[in-house]
Amino acid sequence: MLIKHSCYKARSTITAFTLRDDDTIALSTAVHGAKIFSHQKCSAVKNLSIESLGQKTTAVSFSQDSNLLAFANDNIIYIINTQNKLLVQKIRTYEGTIQLIEFVPNSKYFVTGTKDGRVMQYRYDGRAGLSRLCSFGQLEKKNTRAIKNNYVSAFAFYDNLLACSGYGGSITILKIHSLASKYTIPPCSLRINALCFFDKEKLLSGGVDGLLHIHSLKHKQIETSISTPFTNIKKILIMPNPQYVMLSGASEQLCIIDIKNTKLVSPSYLTFKHNVLNITLTQKDNLLVVLESKEFFKVELPKVEHLKSFILSGDLDKAYALIDMDPMLKDTREHKRVEVMYAKLYTQAIEALINSNTKEARMLMRKFKDVKSKKDDINSIFKAFEFYPRFNTLYLEKKYALSYALAEKHPALKYTKQYKKMEEVFKEAYAFAQKQILLGRHDVAKEILGVYATVLSKKPMLHLILKQNEEFIDFLKAINDKNFTTIEKLVKKNEIFSQIPTYIALNKSIQVTLDTIQNYINKGEVRSAIETIKMHLQTTSIKEELQDLYKDAKLVQKLQESYKNNDFKSCYEIIDSSNNLYALELSKLLEDHWIKLVSECEEYAFRGEFSSIKKKFGELIGIQTRLEKIGDLLRLSFHIKIKALLSKKSFKNSENIIYSYIDIFGTDSEMLLIMRTYERVSGKDLALTLNQDIRKERDSWLNSPIVRS
Repeated sequence: MLIKHSCYKARSTITAFTLRDDDTIALSTAVHGAKIFSHQKCSAVKNLSIESLGQKTTAVSFSQDSNLLAFANDNIIYIINTQNKLLVQKIRTYEGTIQLIEFVPNSKYFVTGTKDGRVMQYRYDGRAGLSRLCSFGQLEKKNTRAIKNNYVSAFAFYDNLLACSGYGGSITILKIHSLASKYTIPPCSLRINALCFFDKEKLLSGGVDGLLHIHSLKHKQIETSISTPFTNIKKILIMPNPQYVMLSGASEQLCIIDIKNTKLVSPSYLTFKHNVLNITLTQKDNLLVVLESKEFFKVELPKVEHLKSFILSGDLDKAYALIDMDPMLKDTREHKRVEVMYAKLYTQAIEALINSNTKEARMLMRKFKDVKSKKDDINSIFKAFEFYPRFNTLYLEKKYALSYALAEKHPALKYTKQYKKMEEVFKEAYAFAQKQILLGRHDVAKEILGVYATVLSKKPMLHLILKQNEEFIDFLKAINDKNFTTIEKLVKKNEIFSQIPTYIALNKSIQVTLDTIQNYINKGEVRSAIETIKMHLQTTSIKEELQDLYKDAKLVQKLQESYKNNDFKSCYEIIDSSNNLYALELSKLLEDHWIKLVSECEEYAFRGEFSSIKKKFGELIGIQTRLEKIGDLLRLSFHIKIKALLSKKSFKNSENIIYSYIDIFGTDSEMLLIMRTYERVSGKDLALTLNQDIRKERDSWLNSPIVRS
């Protein structure tokens, strides 16, 4: 049984709960401020009484990798240094009430979600929003009524990717540093409150209906869905054994899902007295659980290290007790090692029983008598060997049908030398019969295998060779010639063919081939990748995979050529054309350069230096796949410049820049707000021409003379 340690109870509702990189916990409450907390000592390290953080707060987040707290009161964002409690930044926004705020790992950024369905990007050292990343609940027709109860409900991060969910269960995914490769997964109609990248190929989402969806990022659709024992999934947590995830929802329970095998393995892994609010893992992989009752608990989870210590000390009973307690330890390397050690003792016990030494057999198995998963197994050994004399007699009399029947009923008899010898004889007979079939001597083959005609476990194999000999011969020839069209046709017709060892081995070799090609592509070894693809073009079972890999290989080749020719604009457009190029070293190099470039241009934007941004980007200003990000920085530089001039009451200069902005970008919502501010502060109405008072395409700025000059 897992032991829960009560660590802390807050005086008011816990509104944010983050494990930081130094393994301390940062938490905030609805009324009683925030704390930095040690889960090891179950005591506060620092109390943070912060003005403005309280009942009016609509969203809270702590950074994991720096000493920062971000919170929003309606549309105002506060950034606080948690070491000295000083205000780092205060940002007034105009995108609606902020309901969600979260720091982007390993960066200066944070993102917000508003009740108007907008997702915005900020820098904690900046004075304004950098980009509107996406909007949910957008109207397709202008005459349609505005959507009520819009929202942004969840964020997830993975390397350079951001996933966010909003109105109607829509999920948008994009590269956060470039806003490239943006796409939306079709909505599932119901609200999604939990998102988690499982890896670079899968995204997990949890809905209010209690369904866990596994999304394929490659195919941009739901791959499969798994029902959970509760509604409103709130958190998806990848466990130390990454095959599994833990879910919390509107329930007192936590459940475990096996993502690899897409099944619920433990519907009530842990149960508490109150509903679970949040969960996370410490650096030592202990579980921290926050309850709606304002309490939080620490649970020491069974670990692989514990299994290792039991293996070293020979305490296999304790090892199995641990595995039985926690399904996530199953199929680990250590679990397999325990099974090997158990199998060795099991075999020794059988040897003792063969020699009529029941006492020794019981001594060997005594450790496992209370192991739940082995109880039936052990009892069956001793039951089986009550029939051993009978089994031996049948074997000596070559009554194989009866011998096999007895062994099927009592599996422990399969460990005996008699059974192993029977199997050797059968394999030899079967191999000889195959040769006779190939020679056209069907009657000889039938006579050789006739002795096994009534053996239930051998009937499918006998039917295969004796009744379907022509197709079987064709199948063997097809495997030998690697004629995959014929192989697949025959397997569909005769499912038993898929159990033949040569077919299984062939399938494994196919996966190895695909992995080899992918490794060549990731290393940039295009020629080797294409040559390997061409060698397997006739493998129809992987035709689609080979086509995708060939496209990626050609893209890498094109990328390498563009890089060699210093055509960096094309390089970025190629990278953005396929998510499969993320792992390429050249892609990583170019993305690192882009992040540094954007960071510098953001600094220029915060100083209102339009020309510096333009100069810094150079030829890269025209990257078609990244125009949205570049345009946002150019717009921001204008906004900052105009606001600075207005603060100095330099109205004429402000007016001139407003007109320049409209000529370049049109009258978008951001500028309309600034224009109203100008008219209020200056007391002067702006005079717009018919051509100026229009909305322009978001990327039309690229064709402006001032940008092209």
